[in-house]
Amino acid sequence: MIRVLVLGVNPFEDLPGYQLLSLLKSSGRYEIIAADDSIPALKILSVTGTRIQLLPHPSADPCLFTACVARLCQEHDVSVLLPGTDTHLYALATCLATEPQLALLCPTLNWLGSNRLLNKWDLQAWASRFARTPPRWTFDAEEDASLFAAKAMYPLMVKGLRKGALKCEDELEAVVARRTILRNPANQGPGGGAYAESFVEGEEHSLFLLTDGSGESLATLGFRKLASTQLGTTLAAQIDGEVPSEMQVPLLLSEISGPTVLELEWRRDLAAGQWLFEVNVRFPSWIGALGAYGLNVLERYMGCIRRDLTDDIDPVAAPPDGSIFYRLPQSGFLTMEAAFAVNVSDSHHLGARSSYGSPIPMLWKSTSPHQFRLK
Repeated sequence: MIRVLVLGVNPFEDLPGYQLLSLLKSSGRYEIIAADDSIPALKILSVTGTRIQLLPHPSADPCLFTACVARLCQEHDVSVLLPGTDTHLYALATCLATEPQLALLCPTLNWLGSNRLLNKWDLQAWASRFARTPPRWTFDAEEDASLFAAKAMYPLMVKGLRKGALKCEDELEAVVARRTILRNPANQGPGGGAYAESFVEGEEHSLFLLTDGSGESLATLGFRKLASTQLGTTLAAQIDGEVPSEMQVPLLLSEISGPTVLELEWRRDLAAGQWLFEVNVRFPSWIGALGAYGLNVLERYMGCIRRDLTDDIDPVAAPPDGSIFYRLPQSGFLTMEAAFAVNVSDSHHLGARSSYGSPIPMLWKSTSPHQFRLK
């Protein structure tokens, strides 16, 4: 049985790790070890039979966090490491020199660490070599908000160096946004903070790419965002297959070593110009919306890391252009018995029954802040 360690699986936050955990459980092919810093989340998930481990928050002490992850990987003979958030990635990459073996389980760590790409600012600066990116400014003190106003820079985005982004129309909103961003533990501790970025008005898109260790493309998925939260989380999107023509995507990919998961978030402005405003080198939280295709992409990525699975994984067709995936918030009461009961009558939902026929506890649907659908 292949052992996979998934980090960041709190079902009460919109984390990619929780969606990866759900996809892996739906396949029945893997022995999964999950880890998170939330004790209530771990208590809930442990009832499903998932092997749960408590880790310190990565921002509090990145090297302690990395050492704990390395210990778990060694003790459980882990084959693949899946960091669920940017905070996990940056902490592990920062301290990789003390635990270099982790790069064999998550090749992205070596690329981030060797290029000193240890927060969103760094990654955006690197991406600016291949695409037009919005201007950025440091936002180290609240007084900077007045300077932005004096230079007529509003509206702008206030972003966390590791997590979160808020659009601001004036200096008061910028001060409040900075405080909100910095309250998030992900943006605290060594290397934490916030910065400002010019806001580009326009149609928002994403391009998801998966490549193997040699740079060969294994999957490409483009979509136009139809709705998102204030923090930028995708709520609804339409598959369109568009690859931004003004961005040097092949050259960008050529600089990333090892199997790569990449999400490029970009906007088309009112003059049809293309702006790359975010780069993620991990699976996004919307991967769970793609059902069997999402699981197939995840398995092909893990196969590249192990170097012995890709031939055994049959490709699954991507959703056709025009397909819409969306996420529905759920409310109401749910007993513990109902949460862990099996319900296969609602099989069109991801989580009711996997593509391989294994029933999944209702918890995978009921505790997630947003439920995925695809049509």
